Amino acid sequence: MTTNTNTQEQFISVLTASIESQEFVRLTLGKYRGKEEFLNKIVAKIIKIKSGIRLSLTYCYKTKEIGKNHSIQEGIDLINTLIGKDFMSSRLFTIKQDVQLEYGNHQKLKLSFIKPTFPNSTTTIPQEHDRKKKRLIEAENNPYLTALGITNKEGNIVKTMEDKFRQINKFIEIVDGLLESSGLAASNHLSVVDMGSGKGYLTFAIYDFLNNILNKQASVTGIESRTDLVAFCNSVTESVNFENLHFEPGNIKSYSAEKTDVTIALHACDTATDDAIYQGIKSDSSLIILAPCCHKQVRKEIHPSTSVKDLLKFGILLERQSEIVTDGLRALLLELSGYEAKVFEFISSEHTSKNIMIVGIKSNRSIDKVQILAQIKEIKSLYGIKFHYLETLLFPNQLFSPDLADLIKA
Repeated sequence: MTTNTNTQEQFISVLTASIESQEFVRLTLGKYRGKEEFLNKIVAKIIKIKSGIRLSLTYCYKTKEIGKNHSIQEGIDLINTLIGKDFMSSRLFTIKQDVQLEYGNHQKLKLSFIKPTFPNSTTTIPQEHDRKKKRLIEAENNPYLTALGITNKEGNIVKTMEDKFRQINKFIEIVDGLLESSGLAASNHLSVVDMGSGKGYLTFAIYDFLNNILNKQASVTGIESRTDLVAFCNSVTESVNFENLHFEPGNIKSYSAEKTDVTIALHACDTATDDAIYQGIKSDSSLIILAPCCHKQVRKEIHPSTSVKDLLKFGILLERQSEIVTDGLRALLLELSGYEAKVFEFISSEHTSKNIMIVGIKSNRSIDKVQILAQIKEIKSLYGIKFHYLETLLFPNQLFSPDLADLIKA
């Protein structure tokens, strides 16, 4: 009499043979009976990565998927332990046949051989899993990346700078799309100001992208208060012959804004982000791109008298809520100033916690100022906020409690 153990061993033997003969397509484990919440099934496939051929197990949850790679034997052994314990159904797909292993009533095991679902599959050949991703900013042959410490002399990304390199490319991808949305993609001449440019990682990248990839005639200026960084960045621009990129010492608030197509401020601390928004509006920028950092001003202002007060007695909730309120009011004030506002995640929070981006795109659409001002007033009232710093810049004559009628006329 065939036992469950023998039947499962037969299934594992067929699985192993299909991989060795390159007839394996994939395997699924279903009818999950384990304790992990929202896990539905596991799908196993063969992949090829730098370290060799691997059996990749994708754990399929209700709202996400998590992949884990194993050596072939480790993967087979793991599958063997999961069958009958956490998963009551297993189906092996090969180019010659499907094999179904099913636990029924009273843990009785049934093994079935079925006509192949994928007889003409080409997925048996391991695919290159670490395929090189095409990026707008490439690591190779970019001397400014080496000068900034992102790549070594061979053009390889320095291990500690991998997150920064991903951040740079994500930023450039966003800029590429925003140029289209704002209508600036059709302009051959562009002016860009980066407020609080720091060491210039993104400043150099946007200059490279606009001039050397999009072939535009773009001038880019970085504003930075730390004179040592200004000197360093200017020395790099000279060494790589970026003629229309330069850095100036100064702070955002005192910068004398002229007509500028794009205003950028990434991780300007607290109200410096508001200073950058104001400078962008004052210089009639078609595009304002912000990644805020710190939200101290509004946090100090929040004094709710409603039931919200009970929620915000917890420090971490007050901190997070102050960020939401600060950036939400910034977006509304941008809309009030004639911009279409967008708020979205800049890059995954696993790379940086400063991952919110606010964008203002100059718009010719009519604006319902009464409605926007009413929204601002209601939010401030709910949280007991006297003023948002950006208000004091946009409406200095109506400090703290702007009159709606006066603002509508403004």
